[in-house]
Amino acid sequence: MSSNPAPTGDTPVKASTGRTLLQILLAIIVIVGAAALASYYIKTPPKAKPRERMPIAPLVTARSISPQDIIYEFDAMGTVGSAREVQLSPQVSGEVIRMSPDMVPGGYFKKGDHLVSIDPTDYEITILQLKSDLEKAYSDLVLEMGNQRIAVKEFEILGQKVSDTEKKLMLREPQLGIAKANVENAKAKLKKAEIDLARTEVTAPFNGVILSRSVNIGSRVSSGSPLAQIAGTDQFWIKVSVPVSQLQWLNIPGTTSDTGSSALIFLENKNKSTAQRAGRVIRLAADLETEGRMAVLYVAVNDPLALTPENSQQPKLLLGSFVQVIFQGRKLNDVYVIDRNHLHENDTLWLFSTENTLEIRPVDVLARTRDKVYISSNLEPGSLLITSQLSNAANGMPLQLPGNNTTPKNPPKSAMEKTQ
Repeated sequence: MSSNPAPTGDTPVKASTGRTLLQILLAIIVIVGAAALASYYIKTPPKAKPRERMPIAPLVTARSISPQDIIYEFDAMGTVGSAREVQLSPQVSGEVIRMSPDMVPGGYFKKGDHLVSIDPTDYEITILQLKSDLEKAYSDLVLEMGNQRIAVKEFEILGQKVSDTEKKLMLREPQLGIAKANVENAKAKLKKAEIDLARTEVTAPFNGVILSRSVNIGSRVSSGSPLAQIAGTDQFWIKVSVPVSQLQWLNIPGTTSDTGSSALIFLENKNKSTAQRAGRVIRLAADLETEGRMAVLYVAVNDPLALTPENSQQPKLLLGSFVQVIFQGRKLNDVYVIDRNHLHENDTLWLFSTENTLEIRPVDVLARTRDKVYISSNLEPGSLLITSQLSNAANGMPLQLPGNNTTPKNPPKSAMEKTQ
């Protein structure tokens, strides 16, 4: 029977050491691998797949627009002036002895009313003298006619043959002619004196108002010296400066029509007052204003001071007033009326398209006023006009209306880029 050899004493130690080395080696490999992998990922990071961002559509307000037939209107400022204004002067000399109670600044009068009386005494005496002269001239004429009849009989008795010139002299024809001329001259002088006497009563040449007075009772006046400054009250004229481009829309007597365009006159700004009067364009000045190169129109207003019963409730239009005039021009058919602040650069409008995007559309502007534009073409009825302001507006950019949060389907690439 044999026996197994006994194990050596260092075998368990060697096995333990080998396992330890193996574990260390594995740990080193793991660390190195992890470090290498980390280094790889650091040097070559993964590329993220870009996500397409949906555009953020600005919220805007819009209103539907449609064509309409309108009376073209525009406003301008003007100054009220008199249609008739003259210096009242006497045609004879003398002392002022009477004046009408209305002969004061602001006094109203009718055509033919007495205003000033000049002392008529000298003119009455002159008439008496001239009447006497006329009677004497008549007497001289009658006497000369008798002398001529005697001369005719004498000529017939003598029966002399003489020349025509001698015959006229013998028949006293020159003397008779002088007598007749003296009568006519006396008549003319008397008539002139009677006219001068009538002119001592100064009357109103038209319905008017006293603007200023230059004399008093006792003043000595001469022919042509000023008595008062007066203005007619039947009509005032308003001088209005307007752009030349607006004339094409008005009817102007003597140029485009027999009857001028109507106008409304506001004594204050039309937004602050409803007090207004009616007027009409009556003429166009031939020259432009020196400053501003504006055309000048005259608008007539009848009974501006509301003196007649039918106008008694109307406001008074005073001379020198600065007023607003609303001209009512020609009729425009099938035009779009747009607030001027909604017309953008290069005469374009911002429209809300059926794709919920901005459409910048060029339009044809027919006419412009201070706050409106009138567009004649390149729009469709029911178009949605954007009334909001947009920064960096671009054709095709997405938009949304209040209560509608949808964004455009398949928005244009330019719009996508604009929102990223």
